[in-house]
Amino acid sequence: MDEGTMNKIKEYLEQGRAFEVKYGAGGAIVEEAKGISKVALSKDDTKGLKIGKKKAGRKVPKEQKQFLGSAAEMLLSANVPFKVTFGPKEFTLRFDLDHYVHMYPDKCVIVGFKDLNEKPILWIKTLLGSISNIKLLS
Repeated sequence: MDEGTMNKIKEYLEQGRAFEVKYGAGGAIVEEAKGISKVALSKDDTKGLKIGKKKAGRKVPKEQKQFLGSAAEMLLSANVPFKVTFGPKEFTLRFDLDHYVHMYPDKCVIVGFKDLNEKPILWIKTLLGSISNIKLLS
């Protein structure tokens, strides 16, 4: 695992910005997560609307930063691609469209896995052991 990659991830976590880890020929690539744009709108179309320009990061709770930092290290060592997005007081650790972990302040919902022994959940199973309220939705 590259130390520069972990530093980039920690930087995104500190800023509360969504990020994505992919793998190329040179190893892990960390970049800002991009959403899907379904429509192209001109400035005239959006005139007077409060959309766009604001891209403020979110304040990520300390416990969630620690969890994500540890999970990122484990997933990087296993070469697992993933994406992290933030909401108000929660985050989503997404492996693909149908497999993800949604962490709330009081619970953790794991979607798309039959049990905690499936990859890539297997890699972060030890971290999930410290959470008392886990729901598994397959």
